[in-house]
Amino acid sequence: MRRVVVLPERGKLIVATDLQGNVADFDRVAEIYEDAARKRDGAILVITGDLVHGPELPESQWPDYLGTYYHGDSGEVLTRARALADRHPGRVHYLLGNHEHAHVGGPIVSKFFPDEARRLEDILGPHGTQAMRDWLRTWPFVAFAPRAGLVMLHAAPHARIERRDDLERLPLDGFFDVPLEEMSTRGTLGALLWARTTSTERANAFLRAIDPTARVAVYGHDVARSGYAIDREPLLCISTSFGCYDGDKLYLEWDLDEPADSAADVATRGLRQLYPSAPTVYRIG
Repeated sequence: MRRVVVLPERGKLIVATDLQGNVADFDRVAEIYEDAARKRDGAILVITGDLVHGPELPESQWPDYLGTYYHGDSGEVLTRARALADRHPGRVHYLLGNHEHAHVGGPIVSKFFPDEARRLEDILGPHGTQAMRDWLRTWPFVAFAPRAGLVMLHAAPHARIERRDDLERLPLDGFFDVPLEEMSTRGTLGALLWARTTSTERANAFLRAIDPTARVAVYGHDVARSGYAIDREPLLCISTSFGCYDGDKLYLEWDLDEPADSAADVATRGLRQLYPSAPTVYRIG
């Protein structure tokens, strides 16, 4: 088990973020990936965490800030995610997000239920819960595309590390009682899973620790209503699903052998609409 996955140097890279129990959006990402995987050089899929913990509201109670309506089904997303990975061994990578961490040592998250992890585990039952936990503990924290210079992770690259091997020794347990507002400042793992932004200097230090050639950090965690945000270089935050309207949902498509110049370059050349025919709401152009 490696916490930093080094990706191949050829083929297509597909990156998606924050599905949070949205089965339709997961199926669309899987369709895009499998279409790309059939091409000559194949493809790699990276989903940067938070596959689980979505709303289970009737449409009549749906708030506008959550974007396009869906009924969360995290158990079904996990089932389909595992099946996709089994069909493409070594080519599909799910990164640990703060919502997955809630099942394997992280603090309680309570976006839609008082305890999101408890809600999902009650649905899965004892055997399903244990199988999920065993799987989640194998998920990496970071994926790195060396030729492209792209580093993918769940949250902003705020963690202080000296080298990529520092991530291999991080324990998952011990955060259950930590207040959520303190998680981004609670050591390396807290920053890795909870930071919403960081400075250019600190982000570049993280990238250099992963590899001296790394140039752009790609992550989710926060909701970018228009599908992406660049607070500053080298930070590219993408929203593929949760909190967005269908026309604003974006994913990243990039050639693994194509060097990235900057976050702005990657956004301009690599971002694609998840649903090209859907009308935009917040996104311009």
